Amino acid sequence: MTALKQFLLVALGGAQLLAQPPVRWGVPWPVEGQPVLGYPLLRGVEHIEIYHATPETGMFSHHAHIAHHRGAFLAFWSNHPTGEDGPGQRLLCSVSRDGRRWAKPFECFPPLGAVRDPSENGRVLTANGWVIVDDTAYAISEVDDRKGKFSRDDITLDPAESTPQRPYLGRYGWGRIARSVGADGQLGPLFWLVENPPEPVDGAPRLPDARDPRFRQVARKIRDALSDPRNQPAWDFKDKSAWTRGDDGHLLCEPTVFRRPDGVLVKLSRDRDREASLRLYVSLSTDGGESWTPAVRTDIPDSPSKSTSAKLSDGRILLIGNQVPPSHRGLRDPLVISLSRDGKTFDWAAAIRHGAPEIRAPGSAKGRGFQYPSAILARDAVWVIYTIGKEDVAVSRIPIAELGTEIR
Repeated sequence: MTALKQFLLVALGGAQLLAQPPVRWGVPWPVEGQPVLGYPLLRGVEHIEIYHATPETGMFSHHAHIAHHRGAFLAFWSNHPTGEDGPGQRLLCSVSRDGRRWAKPFECFPPLGAVRDPSENGRVLTANGWVIVDDTAYAISEVDDRKGKFSRDDITLDPAESTPQRPYLGRYGWGRIARSVGADGQLGPLFWLVENPPEPVDGAPRLPDARDPRFRQVARKIRDALSDPRNQPAWDFKDKSAWTRGDDGHLLCEPTVFRRPDGVLVKLSRDRDREASLRLYVSLSTDGGESWTPAVRTDIPDSPSKSTSAKLSDGRILLIGNQVPPSHRGLRDPLVISLSRDGKTFDWAAAIRHGAPEIRAPGSAKGRGFQYPSAILARDAVWVIYTIGKEDVAVSRIPIAELGTEIR
């Protein structure tokens, strides 16, 4: 096949995909002034607190992730004394046998540099998901350095977004580190998933890298697992694969990917442009994620925030996020679950939780809401982990039998 013919086939395939009905919001739009914005409340949901922030343990928590492995529930999240992504940000973990009673949170990824205010430069850890390989659960953390306002290396944000209240800070991504976490909280050694990690800072220990014979094979397997688009981490400060632009030029981030019943991969991304549309964007792939159609704006409302998706055993796709009206911009409340049978139209939706409390302590980038969900399917339920006001961490258990039912 000539290169020109191959190009035309790819282009025509993309055009056909985009000619199909777009992914759309098929339920009534949320309405300001209505109880819970007009969403029905989902029945049978249990809310379980995992972590209650205190000044002693850290008043900032975010980027929570949950897994279920070997009969145990595993959770971890980013933690800092005051605010988002400050140098010295560490990761806390907790484990549970039943999803309801959780062990006291413990430090599973210690800081890799001095703890400083979020406005300062330094090394940052960000919780970035779970991977299970060789019947072992691994927690994955992003590692990056805040480099200052005018860093010339791998800037991930637009300097035009800088304000006196939230100054722009360039961030240089070094890659990821990982460690195993057992069902009882036992921890394996920390190691890099890259072969060229940075030098340690502030007296932090030197961690083995992916060339080390002890970790070479498992590091490769973890990287292979993360290369599946459905496992794509939400944050990537090194290669920037999670940051794209829509066909209208809007900056997109924090994607979630699912496979439609017809086999097409669907990527929904957050609009993080300075003039955000408050909609999710969609792009499609027919070749397993090797190539994607241009990301286009949908009519799915978004606060904006990170959303997550999953597939039920009967093939239905669920989407969990903050589908709120434009008047609620930046307020991530309620937390909403929606369903689609074909991966094209989300035609059922309900509120998982609403009425977020005020934050208890000021901090960089903190605000009200139930935020940045991660979800798994286990024991006839959907388990959703999220942070409350970027302070506390909670899990909601949703019986699968309640999904798609008539709600009044």
